[in-house]
Amino acid sequence: MQRTNIANPAYFHKVVDCQYACPAHTPVPEYIRLIAQGRYSDAYMINWESNVFPGILGRTCDRPCEPACRRSRV
Repeated sequence: MQRTNIANPAYFHKVVDCQYACPAHTPVPEYIRLIAQGRYSDAYMINWESNVFPGILGRTCDRPCEPACRRSRV
């Protein structure tokens, strides 16, 4: 069995729609899971790995991940 190529953006489109919709490809489910656990610093660092300006873009982001989220279809 071959390893999953997570460098390929098509992988996220098949598996994690919200992450694919994010222009920075932030791992949204992990980010939200950490926030729900109250681990804000860890969530910030997860975001920072894919988005070097989370403090700025977090205020200006139009949230393209929300309409792409599969939770609304469940």
